[in-house]
Amino acid sequence: MRKIVVTGATSMLGVATIEECLRSGVEVVAIIHRNSKNFYRLPQSPNLKIIEANLDELANCEPDFNDADIFYHFAWAATTHEGRTNVDAHEENIRYTLDAVRLAKKCGCKKFIFAGSQAEYGLSDKPLNRETPIKPFTAYGVSKFAAGKLAEMLCASLGLNFVWTRILSIYGKNDGANTLISYVIDCYRKNVQPVLTPCEQIWDYLHADDAGRAFRLLGQCPTNGAYTLGGGQSLPLKSYIKTIHRLMKPNVPLVFGGKPYSKNQVMYLKADISDLTRDTGFEPQISFEEGISRIINSCR
Repeated sequence: MRKIVVTGATSMLGVATIEECLRSGVEVVAIIHRNSKNFYRLPQSPNLKIIEANLDELANCEPDFNDADIFYHFAWAATTHEGRTNVDAHEENIRYTLDAVRLAKKCGCKKFIFAGSQAEYGLSDKPLNRETPIKPFTAYGVSKFAAGKLAEMLCASLGLNFVWTRILSIYGKNDGANTLISYVIDCYRKNVQPVLTPCEQIWDYLHADDAGRAFRLLGQCPTNGAYTLGGGQSLPLKSYIKTIHRLMKPNVPLVFGGKPYSKNQVMYLKADISDLTRDTGFEPQISFEEGISRIINSCR
């Protein structure tokens, strides 16, 4: 793997994958939104080339190279809690994904790696893998599945290998402000008590740097198909919150149950990464405590 192309390059997963690949000596072409406010997240490197193009411009993008190997598609619109119900926005995401596949062909890529989501599975009480039934109940989950299936078909017709990652809960230094971990850390930094559900969910977290390494390994791996990406271990959600509370030592009590669960709350989330480990050798290396410590230190 000598050169990769990455859409959604300033996202948490995009940055983590770019940093991982640059460390491995891979040349990176990063596609970012025009005037992106997150441009500062990208590392400085002579091996990093930046192309500014919005999602609706991918179809008409004409690259000045055709020697890339792998195309990573992380870009996706309407990912906020409210946006996940926006049917029209997610219909456009499907088209943009197919535009990305055609752009990958123009770039000379041999493999297209699609960032799907655990939302494609819907609700399950068992570890998630490629055999788990697909039962999405949000526009976001439905569109991720539809985009993945159509991208897989288009890749086959264009002669591209296709890898479909269904991603669980990733956290790290560029996490969104509205995620649970970011919310709790921000509250404790301000010595404000977070308002939490009972947090009885069984949950699986994976640090972004581990995820970036997994994506590099998937790019190097000769196999195709669907992989569930997570830590492969799960704990009650309140256990993770207690770790954050202990590490930050805020002057506020730790209280659960201040608000009810949302409708269709996912209560069990665990990745079966046995296929991923078998095919790529991937195993998580960053414990939750170490990962949270990194975020806390970066905030300081």
